[in-house]
Amino acid sequence: MQEIQALRQAFQSQKMGALLLLGFASGLPLFLTSRTLQIWMQDAKVDIAKITLFGLLSLPYSLKFLWSPLLDRFTPPLLGGRRGWLIITQIGLVLAIATLAIQQPAQSEQVLQILAINCLIITFLSATQDIAGDAYRTDILNPLEAQPGASVWVLGYRIALFITSSLALVLADYLPWNVVYLLMAVIMAGSIFTTLWSPAEHKLQDKTQLAPISSKDVIFIVLITLVVAGLIAGVFVGFIPQPVFYWLLAGLLVAWITTSVLLPNSLLNEVSEDSPPENLQTAIFLPFKEFFHRFGIKQASLTLGFILLYKLGDSLVGITANLFLREIDFTKTEIGAIQAGMGFLATTVGVLAGGVIMTKINLNRSLWIFGALQLLSNLGYYTLAIANKKDYSLLVIAVNIENFSAGLVTVAIVAFLMRLCNHRFTTTQFALFSSLMAISRDVLSAPAGSWAKATGWPTFFLLSIVAAVPGLLLLPIVAPWNPKVLAATRPGLEEEDIWEHK
Repeated sequence: MQEIQALRQAFQSQKMGALLLLGFASGLPLFLTSRTLQIWMQDAKVDIAKITLFGLLSLPYSLKFLWSPLLDRFTPPLLGGRRGWLIITQIGLVLAIATLAIQQPAQSEQVLQILAINCLIITFLSATQDIAGDAYRTDILNPLEAQPGASVWVLGYRIALFITSSLALVLADYLPWNVVYLLMAVIMAGSIFTTLWSPAEHKLQDKTQLAPISSKDVIFIVLITLVVAGLIAGVFVGFIPQPVFYWLLAGLLVAWITTSVLLPNSLLNEVSEDSPPENLQTAIFLPFKEFFHRFGIKQASLTLGFILLYKLGDSLVGITANLFLREIDFTKTEIGAIQAGMGFLATTVGVLAGGVIMTKINLNRSLWIFGALQLLSNLGYYTLAIANKKDYSLLVIAVNIENFSAGLVTVAIVAFLMRLCNHRFTTTQFALFSSLMAISRDVLSAPAGSWAKATGWPTFFLLSIVAAVPGLLLLPIVAPWNPKVLAATRPGLEEEDIWEHK
């Protein structure tokens, strides 16, 4: 009874209100540089191949773990570490979004280059705000409040996504795009007052519990971050051809994994749950080392390939769906109401249903079934493309099936990634696996516009179905229908070390 009363008081507290609003601030910038911006660019007659290329600008969200240690070590002079970083990033976001509002997308290369650089600044600031926000939430919540606090944060985040996708598109049918984005900048400005009003974090950072960061570590972080940012910017300013960009990015990934694998095995024995790695480089490389040591090079490589490919088909549809719907004459209001509004509800139902189903049939079989449904769900857009006309019934069916399947797949793949993590490296390994999965969303799907332009929409949506097949073909190896099959072929490892019990 006392716990229930404490929980009720927690929901009524200032901190929960602050977390709701800060979660909202965290979600607000995401679609302003992706889905919503795509429609604005399409209205401005920008080529679809260039529009989907802007998906590369979301990479900072996936790679934010690279510079997150810096926020723990450097404290802004005002409001303390967490809220200080929140204020800095929020002020930057207001200015950058306002700057975006006064820009005008156009087919001109110079205009698109400036637009891309500004969007890259927004995504970097937004990713940094996410780092500070997650840390702030952890610091101000006691164990009883942790789960409700996370739920409130996610609720605020989802509300922001709804506003910047559904509501923004509806407004854009009645107001100029510049006005819509200025309105979003004004809303973002409210987050600054939220941070000032939010309670101060009550946990002091114990720097002895953090991996030591030296000048060499700082240089390492800054260089890696600048290299990635430079590669992305280089694509848009024309210094780096797209194929070269993909090869360079793949080379960085291979170099990272190779360096991790070559680390001495003895380092694994020096890390416990309670002691941090000796330095930042080890903290970045050692989680991959442990993963490859535990699974073996072949199994670990195939598992990483599965993470990369499992949602590729869905990613190709996700980055192009709204552009396709505009081409067959659906209005922005209709897309906002059906695709963003109804799709949001379908995704939520899919997530809830996926959690229930996994408890009944186990995770491995869920990955098979949900993956097959995800593949087949793209047939809805293929049917719309064949019809090549505005058809509300087909749109509602396609949107609901695709988003419901996406919800199922999301909850299953997150559970799969969590299962792969070793308890000594849970946070870092999950961040690394999530980043790898996001590559298919941000990088592999970036040429989708070029493919759609070259093949036509019906063929493109068939190709999106084909793109989902390689991930499914890896399921017998990484998540067999009968989990005991792999354990029998891997003597010396307990089944629960790799796969869950049936």
